[in-house]
Amino acid sequence: MRNISSPLLKSLFAVTLLASPSALMTPSAFAQVTSGNLAGIVKDSSGAVVAKATVTVTNQDTGISTTTTTNGSGEYLVLNLLSGRYDVTVKNSGFQNYNLKGVVIDTNKTSTSDITLAAATSQSVEVTVDSGVTIDTTSTNLTATYSTEELSTLPNTTSGEGVLNAALLSPGVTSSGGVGIGVGGSIGGQRPRSNNFTIEGIDNNNKAVTGPLIYIPNDSVANFTIITDQFSPEFGHSTGGQFNTTVTSGTNAFHGKLYEYMNNRNLNAAAGVAGGKIFPIPRYDYNRYGGQLGGPIWKDKLFFFGNFERQTTGESLSYYLCTPTAAGLTTLKSLTGYGFNTTNLNAIETYVPAATVTGAGGTGIDAAADVACGNQASGPQYLTVTNNTTGTGTATQSTNIPLGNLLVSAPVFTNFDALTTSMDYTISSKDSLRVRYLYNTEGTSDVAAYLPTFFVTTPYKYHLATISEYHSFTPNLTNEFRIGFNRFANTITAPQQYSASVGSFPNLTFDDQGYDDVGPDGNAPQFTIQNLFQVTDNVSWVKGKHAIKIGFDGRKYISPQQFTQRARGDYEWSATDYFLHDLAPDEFGQRSSGTHTYYGDQTALYGYINDTWRATPTLTINAGLRYEFTSVPVGERTQALNAGSSVAGLISFHAPQPAYTSFAPRVGVNWAPDSKTSVRAGFGVAYDVLFDNLGTLSFPPQLSTTSNVVAQTTPASPQCTTAQTATCIYAFLAPNFLTNGGLPATSSGTLTTAQAIAGTSAYLPNQVVPYAETYSLTVQRTFASNYTAEIGYLGTRGIHLPTQIQLNKQPAVNATNNLYTVAGTTTIERAGTSATNLAAINTANAVIPAFRAAGFTSTITSYQPFSQSSYNALIANLSRRMQHGLQFSASWTWSKTMDDATAEVFATVLTPRRPQNSQCVACDYSRSALDHTHRVVVEAVYNLPFFQTSHNFFLKNGVGNWTVSPIYTYESPEYATALSGFNSNLNGDSGTAIDRPLINPNGVKGTGTGVNPIVVGGQTVGYSAKNPNAYYVAAGSGTLPTVGRNTLPINPINNFDLSLYKRVTIFEHYSVELGAQAYNALNHAQYIPGSVDGVDSKSYTGSYNFQTVSNALFNKPNVEFGNNARTIQVSGKLIF
Repeated sequence: MRNISSPLLKSLFAVTLLASPSALMTPSAFAQVTSGNLAGIVKDSSGAVVAKATVTVTNQDTGISTTTTTNGSGEYLVLNLLSGRYDVTVKNSGFQNYNLKGVVIDTNKTSTSDITLAAATSQSVEVTVDSGVTIDTTSTNLTATYSTEELSTLPNTTSGEGVLNAALLSPGVTSSGGVGIGVGGSIGGQRPRSNNFTIEGIDNNNKAVTGPLIYIPNDSVANFTIITDQFSPEFGHSTGGQFNTTVTSGTNAFHGKLYEYMNNRNLNAAAGVAGGKIFPIPRYDYNRYGGQLGGPIWKDKLFFFGNFERQTTGESLSYYLCTPTAAGLTTLKSLTGYGFNTTNLNAIETYVPAATVTGAGGTGIDAAADVACGNQASGPQYLTVTNNTTGTGTATQSTNIPLGNLLVSAPVFTNFDALTTSMDYTISSKDSLRVRYLYNTEGTSDVAAYLPTFFVTTPYKYHLATISEYHSFTPNLTNEFRIGFNRFANTITAPQQYSASVGSFPNLTFDDQGYDDVGPDGNAPQFTIQNLFQVTDNVSWVKGKHAIKIGFDGRKYISPQQFTQRARGDYEWSATDYFLHDLAPDEFGQRSSGTHTYYGDQTALYGYINDTWRATPTLTINAGLRYEFTSVPVGERTQALNAGSSVAGLISFHAPQPAYTSFAPRVGVNWAPDSKTSVRAGFGVAYDVLFDNLGTLSFPPQLSTTSNVVAQTTPASPQCTTAQTATCIYAFLAPNFLTNGGLPATSSGTLTTAQAIAGTSAYLPNQVVPYAETYSLTVQRTFASNYTAEIGYLGTRGIHLPTQIQLNKQPAVNATNNLYTVAGTTTIERAGTSATNLAAINTANAVIPAFRAAGFTSTITSYQPFSQSSYNALIANLSRRMQHGLQFSASWTWSKTMDDATAEVFATVLTPRRPQNSQCVACDYSRSALDHTHRVVVEAVYNLPFFQTSHNFFLKNGVGNWTVSPIYTYESPEYATALSGFNSNLNGDSGTAIDRPLINPNGVKGTGTGVNPIVVGGQTVGYSAKNPNAYYVAAGSGTLPTVGRNTLPINPINNFDLSLYKRVTIFEHYSVELGAQAYNALNHAQYIPGSVDGVDSKSYTGSYNFQTVSNALFNKPNVEFGNNARTIQVSGKLIF
């Protein structure tokens, strides 16, 4: 904390010290992170309020009671209740005793139960209340809570990310598709990275890349709550959803369970792509089994719960790649006169298997059957090799190498253990203690590489521990104090060696083999260790009509990490022929040096105050303020090592400074004209966090330099040596590339100022924290005693979102300096007034003049707070809480999400990670990759009523005791970005991944084509569409693309999951439950890049075929993506 000297923070600490005798803080939603509240008004039969009535709330499972009294307005509020069912007793002199049975308390919710007392008689009145009849009449949080019964029954909570998948059942939530960043889906239009995960109030976020760390089995979860907006200031850290999970507790009766979930290939349908090419059903054996026990250690005082689970998976991954046929590989080896480099040819022979699916007689696979190559629009697929050893001029000999599809079948094994424990101790009527410890360990195969020979085993270990103490000073003043610890560690290796000169095996990509990547996981090697120490304190004070909450949350992170982007080298050739002749890559080449350990150590300090003012019995106003401070990670401060490269008025390489002004006001109004209706409106600001991956990609040249292969002809010879200390440069197609070691692995010596400037490849700005403004208006109504309907509007604006740009690069092409393109007789882009030919445009340097003059000639990648997003949605929900064996929920979201960037790093190819023009991020504002116009979800849990109460054992257990739980989901398509496959605007960026095409207004929508150059006098002056009837036309080099981001719809989700359970009661307290969970139960083909029913992140980086307009597989999602074939899981439980 030595770096935190702001007067603002000193004031925050002063408030903290004054807030409570424990020198910590007031009531909070952090209290509610692990608990729920109960509120209401007590009146007599005439409607007059009853003051000083005694209200006792008793947990049905533990027998623990909490007592309070009503205030002068007849109001009562009971705080910090564990989730579960409660009995409420109200007593007052002159009135009958009033007993409510089975009031449900949910985590993160204040339930409302108003009570009317009758005049005293000799008899007590008892009223039975079923779950689900209460609504929240005090807050404006949009919250969905799922109980143990739902979480152990719903099909999607029993697999994958477990209970977190339940978030997809809520309105305002959409899947993240193939975006590949974050976990939890897009909530309120925010990026999936912006979701916050807590367990029992303890931070459970991976600070390196975001997403949850510790896993809790669904059978061990007491409550899972998802908050889809943020209006209570006790919630923060992120701008998206708040995912809160609490662990099951022990009760006064011993209870336990033995369970197993199992799935194998005999239960699954065949997976594959359209066109009749079905993957053979590969090996898949999955078992998840465990046991749990809970109960009293000291009845009514001390309770325990423990669950141990093991998961074992043995599978064979199946997918198709594009590789030469066996005959093609034989031909390559026979072409001894072509001058191939021996080491490179041997790499293909050793690591690239022959295609398993070919044409007749081992010839190239036909375009109609091809799902991986896309080289030829019709006929057999092939690549061409020549005897041209320079890559320029004309070859005197050439040979076509037939290509086929390789069915990869890769064995993968995973072993995972999860220990979940809890202890609850009621010390006295004023004090209680809650202790939790969770442990996960995993050994799994890293399957990020394309070829199984590069798969390695990766270990993961996780710990989470927390102790919470609750103290009641008076019925109106309570305190919650919590300490917590979280640890995560993993290592990813890349052990293979390429050659003595190259060292570690690089990533080699061949565009004419379907963009296949030969090499290890592109993110290897790396390691991450994360330690979190957390202290929170929350105080709740009820004074008259005001319920005041004050809270403090302090976090210390210690997190060494090692990750150097492209540490082994990342090389891409448009033609395998160039690689075989050991020419430098002509599409992309980059390698970063150094093995520096980045320290993500930082401090976070949060504080808030909130007043819930019950202005009238029907009107509640919430007003609060939250403050967040997060220091800059230690590793990012090393940018100061490059201070000597600073240029006044242009760029300053100082240690980034933290933001001190992250104040987040929240205000909400809740009008409840009666006990069944709630009208809620709110506005709030929420701040996000910047994840460590942005820092690990931004080392100064003193710690890591980035070398590049660039499009230049002078000098034409290699300029890289192992002794060079600054950035080195290879020209495209320079000879002896890998023979000389490729780009260098290390730099040595002390950099001169000129070398440091030339070697600068990253820049970190001062900390600008992303934030979101959220606003909503909803109407909620309960009816028929157990139904709740809600409809409303939800809007958000994302501001200062991080986006990746190339800080010193600009396009050489502009509106007056571009070549023309024609489609038949239609001109679809006119030539600029100053454009003559491609060579003339190429004379313009892509480096901005001011940077070039200062010597910054390498690309400077920077993550700047330049992006924005907007979200507007109509949300509707109809739900029934469990009563008479039936619970269901139906949600509809009609929304529009817009942004100018979605993924900040290379997590997907479906939407570019950088803008087309880094000097105009706003020019990319368009439909977001997270936009799904409609999402409809219907789920239910139904205990069939037949023979449930029968005294006949065989009728009750043979015919009766069935539970069915379906989930139906429809979601509008994700949109991808169409690509040209060229560096169209000549800004030096990757042509395959960023630049978009042109539109032919007369073309057939959904079709694409490449272009032929129009050459006059030996110079390219324009382009002609190969297919004049195509809608998307590739924007050739030197043209100005006109298509926006994300215009290419993929496919919708249209999915039906189903669970079916049969319970047999053996004895009074012993039963056996057999179940089956079917995912995509109807086996409806859904060719999409993401998940149909899970919140896990799906990274799609394998191929540009679907998006590249000149590719034969363009806009063929049924060929490019898998069908999400039906899988069936069976389960068995012994419950006692």
